Amino acid sequence: MATYATFTTTRATMPDLVALTAAVRTATGDATAVLFREAPGATGEWRGKKATAWSAADLTAAQTALDTTPALTAQLGAQRTVDSFPIETRAIVLALIDQLNVIRAALPVPLAAITPTQAIAAIRTKAGTLS
Repeated sequence: MATYATFTTTRATMPDLVALTAAVRTATGDATAVLFREAPGATGEWRGKKATAWSAADLTAAQTALDTTPALTAQLGAQRTVDSFPIETRAIVLALIDQLNVIRAALPVPLAAITPTQAIAAIRTKAGTLS
């Protein structure tokens, strides 16, 4: 049965929820642990949920994670979007890369092919530099 705890933070920015979840799960040793906003749009009140009871150490660790996890920036949000591209978007990107590789191979001095991993990494890196 799930157990819940309430947390309050004075941080003015939304934390990166992916990083927050990872930090809370690591700190509590519970793969089901998660923090979520108590009220949509509010940053101060949060609820914690996990499969096992919240110990004093769990509460402290989760509070620390909530207060110190880096903020979700537009760039980080864009990188998270790239990480979760639907299959259709990945197909479009990689089909374009295939066409670029045909051109690269046909150059007077052929260039090495761009791999799918390199292409997605480049998009992710670019997303992290835009404002």
